[in-house]
Amino acid sequence: MRLESTIGIYGTGLLDAIPDDSITAQWQAESPYVTLNPSLWDQGANTWKSYYTNTLQGDGTQYVRRYTYALSRGPVLDGAGANAIWNITNVNRPDRRYHYLDLAGKYYAEKSSKDPEVQAGFTEYINRIDPEGKHPEWHTGNLESDIHTYLTSKTLEPEMTTEQYKNLMIWHRGLAVPAARNTTTDKFKEGKRLFAEMGCATCHRPSWTTGSDDIQDPNRLFTNADMPRYPYQKIWPYTDMVQHRLFMKNDIRTGWCRTTPLWGRGLASKCGSGTERLHDCRARNVIEAIMWHGCTTEGGKSDAYESVLRFRQLSKEQRDQVVFFIESI
Repeated sequence: MRLESTIGIYGTGLLDAIPDDSITAQWQAESPYVTLNPSLWDQGANTWKSYYTNTLQGDGTQYVRRYTYALSRGPVLDGAGANAIWNITNVNRPDRRYHYLDLAGKYYAEKSSKDPEVQAGFTEYINRIDPEGKHPEWHTGNLESDIHTYLTSKTLEPEMTTEQYKNLMIWHRGLAVPAARNTTTDKFKEGKRLFAEMGCATCHRPSWTTGSDDIQDPNRLFTNADMPRYPYQKIWPYTDMVQHRLFMKNDIRTGWCRTTPLWGRGLASKCGSGTERLHDCRARNVIEAIMWHGCTTEGGKSDAYESVLRFRQLSKEQRDQVVFFIESI
């Protein structure tokens, strides 16, 4: 198994406002110097090999990949938060009147329909869910068939209204980024200089400029008038929005991980969410996270290997300055 830590959802509205062509240009700029994920990027043609699309609820429009460590999502309105409210909690809504199952859409339903414990509680459950018997196909008395039919139904009664979903996404897209701290101190300034000098800012790109921020919604529910927007702003997320490989022992699934935005993460311990870092929380603090970036295995050498060598050569005072900077942005 592979442990995966949740992504930060604040500031995703700002990341959503970065133009697709700006993200593409960043991949193109890095392509001559590092190996990029061949399942997503055609290195020879220096262009995308795989775009994000939604053909189930949307019209199959292609979007640049930008969210989750695996870059499995495009716009935030079909990203981690928008999908999590449905596929983690299984709260359906008018545009998705069905359960989230497995990728094949059948194994969970088949296994559950044959499970004695599920069968034992199903009659009471389904009578509570559908007391008026609007769905006779769930009440035939053949428990295995009724359970399977219910779990694979496409006509469930919506548990979340479109307005509720809209309000959730207004909140999600509107979550602000904590302001950077200690920026006028010498310790911050020296840490920032060293961060760039070591090459960390190559992948943890400091700033981007947002575009017109016209809403992109693969589900085709919302428009510019419905969501908070952030046109033509300079933002400081400290990510290049590109996937890299660190070649860590017991590596992340697929081995490829999008550069994590660093903004606001220094406040994690003050918010009670811990100091652990990296995709699976294997690093207990910033120092360990940096050191994990310097891995090398039989499969290859981390894209950040040289930067970590430079970090190791710093004095303790300098290393503390780098950590201070990272925890202040």
